[in-house]
Amino acid sequence: MRFIELGLAERLSSDLEKIGFIEPTEIQEKTIPAILAGRDIMASAETGSGKTAAYALPIINGMRSGSKPLPRALILVPTRELAVQVNDEIIRFANKCGVRTATIYGGVSMFHQIRTLKKGVDVIVATPGRLNDHIEQGNVDLSRVQTLVLDEADRMLDMGFTPQVRRIVDMVKGQHQTVMFSATINKAVEKQGEEFLTDPVNIYVNTGRVEPASIDQRIHLVNEEGKTPLLIELLSKPDEVHNTVLVFTKTRHRASKICKKLNSENIRAGEIHSDISQNKREATLRKFRSGDITVLVATDVAARGLDVPAISLVINFDLPLGAADYVHRIGRTGRAGRSGIALSFVSNDQRYLIREIEKVTGRSLDPNSPFGKIREESKNAKKPKSEAKTKETTGHQSRKQSFDSRGHQSRPEHHSVNRNKAKTAKPMHHAQQARKLAEDAGLQLADRTERANRTERTNRSDRTDRSERSDPKRTALVSSDFDGDSQDLAVWHEMASKIIG
Repeated sequence: MRFIELGLAERLSSDLEKIGFIEPTEIQEKTIPAILAGRDIMASAETGSGKTAAYALPIINGMRSGSKPLPRALILVPTRELAVQVNDEIIRFANKCGVRTATIYGGVSMFHQIRTLKKGVDVIVATPGRLNDHIEQGNVDLSRVQTLVLDEADRMLDMGFTPQVRRIVDMVKGQHQTVMFSATINKAVEKQGEEFLTDPVNIYVNTGRVEPASIDQRIHLVNEEGKTPLLIELLSKPDEVHNTVLVFTKTRHRASKICKKLNSENIRAGEIHSDISQNKREATLRKFRSGDITVLVATDVAARGLDVPAISLVINFDLPLGAADYVHRIGRTGRAGRSGIALSFVSNDQRYLIREIEKVTGRSLDPNSPFGKIREESKNAKKPKSEAKTKETTGHQSRKQSFDSRGHQSRPEHHSVNRNKAKTAKPMHHAQQARKLAEDAGLQLADRTERANRTERTNRSDRTDRSERSDPKRTALVSSDFDGDSQDLAVWHEMASKIIG
């Protein structure tokens, strides 16, 4: 299928073929006709599947049909890097057709942005914070926007962005369509999106896989002290040369520290994080794309939308706290049908994050890794069949208790639970077992001693009885009548003992 068959203008389709866009991807094939029809869209597809072109091409196509009040399209993105990248893609697709664009983001002077906005633009690509600053100063009028796009919708509807996005949407007063795209859209995002969408078309491509299948995901179990030496070892292997490597860390300080260490080992590296000025960040990205530096160390500012097709290796020096961020990180490689490798350094205090990542990606870990083998064995282990258990209740007959598939006890509503029921004993440590054996041995010794004492008392009693039967006085006194109504038995025995004694 060609782009012209999706409803795009012939000239635009021809321009796309000149730059190598021959056939649309699945997400483009499903969303472009719906956007051209003016429908609101909630769309999700794996990273690197061509989502930017899916919404940019219909916007460009509509602008070719005549001039209308400006600006006509607003694209909101979460990061500066993504704003620059989306703007570059629109310019490339438009092929100098006269579509005017503006990128609005923080970290740079507002002067040039204000001058561009006053000249008039067709498309604004902006981050919410800086765009709100321009709105408050009266530098931009959004009342005539016809198409509103929320790229990386899961992050745009995050608690930190939602108030700013809501304020911007309120400024888009006229009739317009809203389009949302992301690689990861969950039920919470869908519910929040209902606030901005009207009768949307939901399009989900490869819902069972949120990251490209071409990415080879691996892990390395390593403690914190061993991460840096392992990174240097991997990047220094002559048989595994990677010209473009992206390393993710959890903090700005750690990114700077690793970058300096790599350069000291003669590994050409650069860094990108929020402490770096925007001009330096853009310069570093240019060097990375051109090959002047081979390793880019970054925080999550580079996880969303950074499109460098030649990235062959992504390394998670620190695992992200969210599985969705993991998907966006490794999605920087294996783009546009290419293959890629994603390595994750996993320390003991981060192992719990693996399970959440597996739930989101739907993949098990590399079975060749130590942790992967443990999980594969655990997964393939046979579970013991659940058996009916009996519960003994004092004064009642024993009855069977059934258990459901999760091992939880099922009971009728009228049945009360015995909270004092003894819990099943846990397996004992070897030291506890030794103490238990010693206690048992002591109890057995005490039991034998008690039996011996009882035997000795019995023998003495028998000897006493025989001596009493051989003594006439004692026999006569003991066998005499006792008036229980007038005398106390204890006193009687005491008197008898004195007489005999």
